[in-house]
Amino acid sequence: MKFIHFFLLMAISHVLFARADHTYKHILITNDDGIEDIDRLVALAKSVRHVADQVSIIVSSFDRSGTSNYTTLGKYQSTIEITTKYIDTLNHVAVYETPGNPADCVLIGLSGFFKDNRPDLVLSGINGGANTGTEWFGSGTIGAARMAAYLGVKSIALSGFDDDNPESFKVIPEWISHFISSSIIDELSNNQYFTIAFPKDINSITGVIFSARRIAYERPENIVFQKINTNDEQALESTTIWIPQHIANPVDSSLKYDDSKVKEGFIVITPMTIDENDEETLKRLQQLPEKLIPQFTTTQ
Repeated sequence: MKFIHFFLLMAISHVLFARADHTYKHILITNDDGIEDIDRLVALAKSVRHVADQVSIIVSSFDRSGTSNYTTLGKYQSTIEITTKYIDTLNHVAVYETPGNPADCVLIGLSGFFKDNRPDLVLSGINGGANTGTEWFGSGTIGAARMAAYLGVKSIALSGFDDDNPESFKVIPEWISHFISSSIIDELSNNQYFTIAFPKDINSITGVIFSARRIAYERPENIVFQKINTNDEQALESTTIWIPQHIANPVDSSLKYDDSKVKEGFIVITPMTIDENDEETLKRLQQLPEKLIPQFTTTQ
């Protein structure tokens, strides 16, 4: 049965993604689960190596889940430390480690670490969780892809991997290799990126679709922080501890977005962009009468 589903998945890919023999000079791979998940990273690197001259992995020393596109560079840190862990000069694959975040991995990888051999594609993942729906906002996996798009390099965040199924280490990377060598990659501009979510059970995959993402909770009021100690939060110097709880479902399940499609067994591809300008609202505001806009003056 596993092999039936494998060949079905490959057949679906051939129908949807006509080969364009799209190859890359240099693919950069990272994730937010850290180097402890090196098996996934290596499986992906071995597969995509067939469509790239060089593949490099830069990964965090620890699990950095939930770091979004946050970098460690700032007021209290001005350097990034990189350790070379493995170099295969014959197959042009290398692994590097940093205590930084996934976004740091991408930032340094695209900004001089490889000198003139700057990566022309970034793959972030394959993450264990699916990162569907509202999880995009804090995901380090998606944050790394967003950083790449910010730096003008096409990128894909890949999520949903079943470590308990050995077939995942073959089927998912092979599908990814086929996808990135298809003409669909050409649909991305340099400030856009794809998120791709895989169903946990690869033996139940029903197809591959494009879908919009659930950007935010429809009922955010259903997430409430509850105090879990007895201290008085109003007393000076008192320390209280709070935990978020769902008092009801914050999601309107009648609205079908990427998260519901993954549950139905689809591999879901979502195009996203770093451009958060709201052109429609901007045009509307620019048409407002000047008298409605509070004017600034330094005189009393």
